[in-house]
Amino acid sequence: MSRTATDHTQTFITRQFMAGISPAVRIPTSMAAFPPRTELVVIREGDRIIVEPKEKRLGDIPRLLHALNDHFIGGRPDFEETERDWS
Repeated sequence: MSRTATDHTQTFITRQFMAGISPAVRIPTSMAAFPPRTELVVIREGDRIIVEPKEKRLGDIPRLLHALNDHFIGGRPDFEETERDWS
């Protein structure tokens, strides 16, 4: 087992094993950042598997806003006023 830390990133080397008929991975206590019984979402992105809480927390807001930067177009779209019949 090997562990290194850089900022908020930790690496832990482990192996996949079978727990009954399901593949499983052990997570060290130092990396178990979620309260007990927290519902987790498992996402597969290519060769990566991401585990994150189902419910977002206030502490996630800066990361979520930063992720929106890729979708920000730089300003507000122009508003086009349309005539309405108020009768």
